[in-house]
Amino acid sequence: MARRPREPDDDVSLFPFLSIIACVIGVLTMMISTLSLAQMDTPDVALIEAHEEVAKDVSEAEADVARLRAILDEKLGPDAATVRKELAGREKELAQLAAELSRIEKELAESKKVKVVIPQLDPAQRESVASMQGQLTSLTEELAILEKDLSERKDASESKTTILPGGTGINFTPRFVECAADSIVMHTVNPPKRIRAASMVNDKDYRALLERVANSTNDSVVFLVRSDALSTYRAARQLCVDREIRNGKLPVVGAGRIDLSQFADK
Repeated sequence: MARRPREPDDDVSLFPFLSIIACVIGVLTMMISTLSLAQMDTPDVALIEAHEEVAKDVSEAEADVARLRAILDEKLGPDAATVRKELAGREKELAQLAAELSRIEKELAESKKVKVVIPQLDPAQRESVASMQGQLTSLTEELAILEKDLSERKDASESKTTILPGGTGINFTPRFVECAADSIVMHTVNPPKRIRAASMVNDKDYRALLERVANSTNDSVVFLVRSDALSTYRAARQLCVDREIRNGKLPVVGAGRIDLSQFADK
């Protein structure tokens, strides 16, 4: 007859130990998760996330710029390289101007910090009001003397511009017309009449003079030509040539007043 197996008396159950290990692991897992979630809300994590977002935006912007450049190059064709070179030069100039502006603003800010010190003048060295009025009176008198001297010299220089007979013949009566830079002066009337060069064709007095000389056998127009009146002389002479009117010319040296006394004596 077979023997029944012996039942062990020292059996040990491991369930309580495994339960403790599982609880400890669960608690550690929960602590690690809590710490990770807490660290995700720190400023460093937020900064990293912001940096990643900015980097993403920059990458997208660069992609857009590359796409727009490709479209621009396609439209410009062979001139794309030249346009890019010009843009690079403009950007360089703009950077230089910005640097120059920054330097000027810095110098201006530093200049504003400088305090202007006005030196104090010794009261003994200051001029009185009476002294300055005396100097003003003296200067006014000197100015009046100089103006009088200048006027006398001007009158003297004008009186020396004398027109002498010559080159017009002795059988003609001269009718003098002075040619200035932009006008003519008729010395056939008293006082002499000044006419703008652009208006001499339509001036009734000048036309009357030309008709008188044209219908006379002894009269002749004599142009007194100053050094700066060559164009005016040519225009006035052309009117005489077109109408077959006798004419001549005499040069005028200087800018003084015309003196026709020699012809009056003749």
